Amino acid sequence: MSTAEIEKELEEFCLALKDIKSSMIISPDGLVIAKHGPTHDQDLFAALFLELKVVCEKILFQLNCDDIEEIYIRSKSGSVTVFPLFDKGYLACISSANINAGKIQIFSWKFARRIYSLL
Repeated sequence: MSTAEIEKELEEFCLALKDIKSSMIISPDGLVIAKHGPTHDQDLFAALFLELKVVCEKILFQLNCDDIEEIYIRSKSGSVTVFPLFDKGYLACISSANINAGKIQIFSWKFARRIYSLL
């Protein structure tokens, strides 16, 4: 695994969708593997994304929707996206509220597959 190659993919991901402000690859246990874009505290960023994933899994379990894998939350000030990298971790990003949910989903899966091959 080359962190530089993964960071290059994250940079391309952010350039492909101009509304993405920051992206990160997080291991299944919440450690930062690679990142692109500004983050004040990358460990906090990773921990919060992992916590968000856990909370969403609890909600989905309670609703008997355990086959859902992606998390996309949008507010007036921005959106948060978490995509699984199969068993290797997660692609997490923060974007502006202007981003199209379908577009980020398509691009996230495309880049998730590319990044997965590097892990």
